[in-house]
Amino acid sequence: MSAPEAEVRVGRAVVAWALQAVLGVLVLVLLLVAWGTAPSLATVCWCVAGSALVGWRPQAGLTALVLLVVAAFALSRDPLPLVAVMGLVLLTHLVLWLAALVARTEWDTDVEVAVLVGGLRSGLPVQLVAQVLAVVGVALSGGAAGGDVWRALALVAAVGVAVLVLPRAAYAR
Repeated sequence: MSAPEAEVRVGRAVVAWALQAVLGVLVLVLLLVAWGTAPSLATVCWCVAGSALVGWRPQAGLTALVLLVVAAFALSRDPLPLVAVMGLVLLTHLVLWLAALVARTEWDTDVEVAVLVGGLRSGLPVQLVAQVLAVVGVALSGGAAGGDVWRALALVAAVGVAVLVLPRAAYAR
C-alpha cells in the first residue's frame, strides 16, 4: 500500500539566489546614492565588495553595518537633494525587507511571486509615512525648492491613492 499523494499548486516563483543578487544590486545602488557625488574607483570597488558580501550572506548582520555606512556617507556630505533623500528612504526599506526575506531562505529555495508582492504591498503604508517625513525633513532643513516639495508631495499622494485603490491579492482576504 502506497502513501497518499498530495498535490500543492503554487504560482510563479523566483529562486532565492536571484533575490540575493537583487539584494546585492539594491545595496550597491543605496551606497552609491548615499555617496552623493561622483565616487572614485576605490569607492566603487568598496561598494561593490560590500554589496556582494551582503547579497551572499544576508543573515550575517551586514545589512545593519551597510546602513551605518550609508548614514555616515549621507551625513558627512553636502545636503542631498530631495529626490536623493526620497530614494534613500525607499532603498533602505527595500534592502531591509529583502535582506530579512533572503536571510530566511536557502540559496535554492523557490519564493513565490505572490509572497513577494504581498510583502511589498504590506510595506507601502510605512513607506508612505516615511516619504512624507523625508519631504518634511528636507523642506524644514531648507534643502528643497518649493516646486520640489509640491512634486514630492504629489508623488507621495499618488502612492497613497494606489495603496487604497488597487485591489488586494486573493490570499490577503
